[in-house]
Amino acid sequence: MSHEEAFSELAAVALDAVSVEVGDAVRAHATVCPECGPELASMEATVAVLGQLAPVQQMYGGRAAGIRSRLVMRARAERDVQPGTETGSADLSRGVASLAGLGHKITPVSQGAVGADAAARRATPPATAAPMRTARSERPERSRSIMGWMALAATLALIVTGAQLMRVSADRNSIRAALAARDSSSREDSLLAQIAEKDAMIAAMGGADVKMVSLATESAQQPHGKMFWNRASNDWMMITYGLRSPKPGMTYQVWLVTDDAKISAGTFKPDAQGKTVMHANYALAPNALRAVAITEEPEGGMPAPTGPMIVVGSATL
Repeated sequence: MSHEEAFSELAAVALDAVSVEVGDAVRAHATVCPECGPELASMEATVAVLGQLAPVQQMYGGRAAGIRSRLVMRARAERDVQPGTETGSADLSRGVASLAGLGHKITPVSQGAVGADAAARRATPPATAAPMRTARSERPERSRSIMGWMALAATLALIVTGAQLMRVSADRNSIRAALAARDSSSREDSLLAQIAEKDAMIAAMGGADVKMVSLATESAQQPHGKMFWNRASNDWMMITYGLRSPKPGMTYQVWLVTDDAKISAGTFKPDAQGKTVMHANYALAPNALRAVAITEEPEGGMPAPTGPMIVVGSATL
């Protein structure tokens, strides 16, 4: 994975929104990249902090049990002080005993104390008490507080994620623009190279100093190619057509035949249509060439002809 591709996926990897293969590839790149590594670590730290903005609090178990016990005792006491009720003392005494750690065991002393307290309550009108703040009234406030924190965390996460996505999108657009410009430059260079090659072909095939040799088989004088030799620049260009492919493990080798030697001008293999365009540069005396020949040789070529002659052309005609 290239640096540009990995950098464009950093935010998605930090949010765990990509496939396992992409995540592994990006993290592998980030471990060796001085730019992507710190950036990915910063994004992951931001995501981790978002989950801790609204801590969960749990009520202490003993406190909840105490509140419940007091509420039960208060309800029993209010029921016992109603007129015409004679069984309140026993129930209230049980509540007092429970708070004292005696369970439901009733003693004469505790029962008498409870009876006296109940009589005093009947004689004295109940005073108006301020509303009691219980656990039930605290829960909505705590719930509202937690919901507020959660809303704030969600808003912050949305802002951070949006900012990261905007930056990543901008970087991705910049990378795409750079790649498009590079591709355009590569295409332009390729076209210039093709034009230069065609100009070289035209120069090799035309001019007063260009000598042409027709290539044909020995059995039938049907042309299978032409060799153009620009004696002023020592450029050679060979064009073949209708040649069969060489045998497996073999190749075609071009020879420049003079009175003293057979000089190798390179090896080639034709395409599926038997066509070949071959260039070479070799200095040779203007009147030294006697013939051009092509033989079938082992792959890589040979220092001297060893295989059968495929085509040949005389340069003295």
